[in-house]
Amino acid sequence: MSQDSAALADTGLFHLVLGASVETQVVLGICTIFSVASWYVIAAKWWEFRSLASHRKAFQRAVERMRDTDERLQAVATLGGSPYAEVVRGTGRFLQDLSGAMQRGNVTRTGLSLTQLEALTLTIEAGIGSAIDETRRMIPLLAVVGATAPLLGLFGTVIGIMNAFLGIASKGTGNIAAVAPGIAEALIATAAGLGAAIPAVIAYNVFTGRSERVEGELERLAQETIGALGREGRL
Repeated sequence: MSQDSAALADTGLFHLVLGASVETQVVLGICTIFSVASWYVIAAKWWEFRSLASHRKAFQRAVERMRDTDERLQAVATLGGSPYAEVVRGTGRFLQDLSGAMQRGNVTRTGLSLTQLEALTLTIEAGIGSAIDETRRMIPLLAVVGATAPLLGLFGTVIGIMNAFLGIASKGTGNIAAVAPGIAEALIATAAGLGAAIPAVIAYNVFTGRSERVEGELERLAQETIGALGREGRL
């Protein structure tokens, strides 16, 4: 078998990676790390949003028959770390603290002043902001992978093309055996970059949309909770 035929025969993927230039191997290693990190984030956020969906359903079941804020507070007492339940519990804590302060100050007002209502709104919004920050945690890493991995793949592509031309120069011929290793390196690097970036970009958009949806649900719940206080004559 000629040397050119032997070079063409020994071009399995594993062999190509091991025989690639150091620069290409570094690119492939970084892309692999990016891919593993993004899939870890994808799995973690999928589980987190799945838990949030369960919390939402449990909250809806708990409060669907409740007639006022006090009954809602009793219903959500056992819902643990649900951010939906925390909106109601935060309102209850605020009203309890305010009632205690008014009793100590011998204040007989039954409703909330505009300042107190604004303070309640800010308290609820702070709790919602904390919950949303938690849902968005690690999602920016997906954006980094989605933006960086294709560029790394392109860098590896350029290196592979350069190696292909070097192969032509060293062998003095442009046949397939001379250029195949360099072209293969280029294509592997491109595939590695896209393989890391595509799932990360898709997951980033999906999880960002879900985070915004959860934020909208919590904000609507906050408005409903404050509206309920108004209907009960507590404002």
